[in-house]
Amino acid sequence: MSRVGPGVSSRVGSGAGALLRLRWPVRVLAVLLALTLVLALAARGVLAPPDLVLLVVVAAALVSGSRAGAGLGLVGGWLLDLAPPGGEPLGLTALTLGAAGWVAGTAHRRAGHPWWWPVPVVALAFLTSRLVPVLLDLAVGRPVAWGSLTWQLVATATLGLVVVPLLERLDAALVRRRWA
Repeated sequence: MSRVGPGVSSRVGSGAGALLRLRWPVRVLAVLLALTLVLALAARGVLAPPDLVLLVVVAAALVSGSRAGAGLGLVGGWLLDLAPPGGEPLGLTALTLGAAGWVAGTAHRRAGHPWWWPVPVVALAFLTSRLVPVLLDLAVGRPVAWGSLTWQLVATATLGLVVVPLLERLDAALVRRRWA
C-alpha cells in the first residue's frame, strides 16, 4: 500500500490507471477486427462497404467521451491509412476519424441514451469523416461518387443501430467485471 493523499491509500493496480487495463486493448482489437472485415468486403467486390471502424470509434466516444473517441479515431485512421490500397494522403483518414470521434464524443451522456441515439451520432460522425476528402476531391477537380457516399452513409448508420449498442455493452461488461 502507498499513500496517495491525506487519509487516502491505494493498492498497486487500483485507481484510474487500472481502469484502462483491458478497455483500450479490447477497443484496438475491435478496430482491427472492423478493419479486417472492411478489407474483406472490399476484396470481395463491395464498392462502398459500411465504415465499421467508424462504428467502433463512435461506440468508444459514446461510452467515454470526446477524448477517447478522438484517440481511438486517430488509431483507427492510422490503421486504415496503412492498409492497402492507400489512396489518400497519409494521415488524412487518421485526422478525419479523430475529428469524427471527437464530434461523436460530444454526444456522450452519463445516464445512457435512447435506442435510436446511435443513428444520428453515426451519421454526423460519418459526414465529419468524409468532409475533408470530399472537399479535397472537389478542389482538385476529381468526381465525387455521391451515390456511393449516400449508400455508405445509410449502411453505416443502419449498422450503427445494432453494432454500437453491442460494443457499448461489451465495454460495460468489462467495467462490471472490473477488467477494464
